[in-house]
Amino acid sequence: MKNVFDLTGKSVLVTGATRGIGRQIAQGFLNAGATVYGTGSSAESIKRLEGSGIEAFAADIRQPGAMDSIIETLSKKHGKLDVLVNNAGVATNLPAGFFKEEDIQNVTQTNFVGVFRASQAYYKIHKKKGGNIINIASVLGMVGTKFASVYCGTKGAVINMTKALAVEWAGSGYRVNAICPGFIDTDMTEMIKERPEVLEQMKARIPMSRLGRPEDLAGAAVFLASDAAAYVTGQTIVVDGGVTSGI
Repeated sequence: MKNVFDLTGKSVLVTGATRGIGRQIAQGFLNAGATVYGTGSSAESIKRLEGSGIEAFAADIRQPGAMDSIIETLSKKHGKLDVLVNNAGVATNLPAGFFKEEDIQNVTQTNFVGVFRASQAYYKIHKKKGGNIINIASVLGMVGTKFASVYCGTKGAVINMTKALAVEWAGSGYRVNAICPGFIDTDMTEMIKERPEVLEQMKARIPMSRLGRPEDLAGAAVFLASDAAAYVTGQTIVVDGGVTSGI
C-alpha cells in the first residue's frame, strides 16, 4: 500500500520558519521527504536556518508583493510549488483601549493581510496548476480572551478566510485548510512562563495539563499537505490539548 503521508518530491514554503511553530512544521516536512523553503522577517533572522536543510528567504510579509517573487521563483524551479504554509505571525498584548495605531497595523498586516496577499500571489502565479494552502490560525480565533482583542480578531479572520478561499478555489484544484494551535511553548508565551502562578492556572484549563510543544503541530501540517487529506478542504484542525472542548 502506498504511504499516503510521504511527501517525497513535493516542494513546500513555510513563512516564519526561523523559530517556534514554523521551524518545527518545516522540520516535519523535511522528515516526510519534502523539499522545504522558509522565510524570515530579515536577513539576520534567516541565519537561524543555516545548516538545517531549509533554504531561506528574507521577506517582510507586511509589505505588498513581499512573497510574490519568492513564490514565482520556487514555482519556476519546481514547475509547481506544492504547498504554501502561512505561519508568520505576531502578538501584542494590551488592554483594548490602549492599542496604538502602529500596534493595530503591525498585528493586522502580519496576521491577516499578509496571509491573504501570500495566498493571492500563490493562486495568481500558479493559475490552473492547483495547490495546497495551510494557514496557521489560533484557538484565540475561536474564543476570546483579555488583552488580545486585535490578535483574536485577526486569527478569527484567518479561519473564515480559509473557508471562503476553499470554496472559491476548489474548482481550480486548490485545497485550503487551517490549523489552530492552543497554548504552545514558544516566544509568544514567554511572558506567561515568567509568572509561575499564571502558568499553573493556564495548565489547569488544559485537559492534557501541559502547554503544547511546537513539534505537536508538525503532524497536522504533514497530514494536510499529504495525499491522505486529498478530500479535505475548508477545515480547521485544532491542536490544543483539549482546551476548547470544555468550559
